[in-house]
Amino acid sequence: MNHEQNTSQLTDTGRDRPVEADAGSGVGHALSRLDARKIGLPLAVLAMIVFFAMRSDVFFTVSNWQNVGLQAAAVACVSFGQAFVVLTAGIDLSVGSMVALASVSAALTMSYGVAAAVLIAIGAGIAVGLVNGVVVTRLRVAPFVATLAMLSIASGLALNLSGGTPITGLPKSFTSLAYTRVLGVPAPVIVAVVVFAIAMFILRATRLGRNIYATGGNAEAARLSGINVKSTIMAAYIICSVLAALGGLILTARVASGQPSLGADLALQSVAAVVLGGVSLFGGRGGLVGVAVGVAFVTILTNGLNLLSVSSYTQLMVIGAAMIIAIAWDQYLNRRWRIRGEV
Repeated sequence: MNHEQNTSQLTDTGRDRPVEADAGSGVGHALSRLDARKIGLPLAVLAMIVFFAMRSDVFFTVSNWQNVGLQAAAVACVSFGQAFVVLTAGIDLSVGSMVALASVSAALTMSYGVAAAVLIAIGAGIAVGLVNGVVVTRLRVAPFVATLAMLSIASGLALNLSGGTPITGLPKSFTSLAYTRVLGVPAPVIVAVVVFAIAMFILRATRLGRNIYATGGNAEAARLSGINVKSTIMAAYIICSVLAALGGLILTARVASGQPSLGADLALQSVAAVVLGGVSLFGGRGGLVGVAVGVAFVTILTNGLNLLSVSSYTQLMVIGAAMIIAIAWDQYLNRRWRIRGEV
């Protein structure tokens, strides 16, 4: 069997698409493989919208939904990047500190021009992602430990560069981008949609995307089929950090300053969006459409609870509880499919 055939078979398994079965059992097999989150999460989002609309007169206003879009744009960019890593059966806990480092880096170099500052922030993302990838693949440190260490390093670097204080005085040509609207849609939302489209293309239509699913589904089988597993994992971490840096730029423009504490909650929010969206922590299963719905869930929940004057501490408790439920369900599905010989 040649390389393309091997890769195709691996990616079909990784993407959790049913292998062809006999005609008589096709419908039942498809239904048995249906992940309840694909139905339950959108229904939960709709239920939240109805609930918050009934409890708050402000919830359904245009200005509030524009705020929801602004909040979701940064979370979406970071979550789409996180999905690449989780699909390889990894995790990146350093995305929050990467957001802060990108914010500070861009603010410090803004005097050289907006374009230069953006390139510096993206360059920082590439560097952090590359280090994460090398530590995970070459030094064979567990992703949880490697990225937890990078969280500390990037956070410390951001604090050192900024002196622990916000960097103000950013040019209006940059800060106004957060509130620029195209046909009534905030520019950051358009950026998030473009990122979504590009990320979808990479995962669905490129060799890298197929390799990511294959690596997450079964790394050893992927290696034996000729896939460079280490390079694939490194690419996933670089993409994750670059998109975190982009999320950092969006937040920096919104708050009009470079802040070393920016994005502190984004590691939790991005992992929550990814897991709630149906991407398996075991790797190789899930997609970005579900992640986008997960982002909507997290963002609308946060916005609605804010409107109801619920404390941020309680919000963290709710998001954490939702994550536990989603992860427990994912583990149940994984055990069931392994017993059936389908994973």
